[in-house]
Amino acid sequence: MALVIDKMSNVKTPMVTYQTFSEAIQDMRSRGFIHTLSIQQNEIVCPELDTTLAPESITIVERHLVQAPDTVAGEREVFACKTDSNHLGILTNTYAYYDPEGFAAIFSRFRQMA
Repeated sequence: MALVIDKMSNVKTPMVTYQTFSEAIQDMRSRGFIHTLSIQQNEIVCPELDTTLAPESITIVERHLVQAPDTVAGEREVFACKTDSNHLGILTNTYAYYDPEGFAAIFSRFRQMA
């Protein structure tokens, strides 16, 4: 799969494009990104692993921008992540709609795949 580097975030993005949010999630899960990561009260939470994670222990390996008519912006970002313990998960930018500064502060602490 070919990758494109987003100049703003330096995140590698597969050239594959998804038409919908659910299509992106389904494909990423089929490729092993099975854990759900979310930001809650300034922490990264993974309910399947029943744990919280430090943002510094997460590497963003893919970034996808997909259409999401149910959002104010009409689009949503979906990130494929890998933890230091080699768990693969999915994070979205949903938290950014509620707390843009908080999301940016946490997201800036993630590692970006070089």
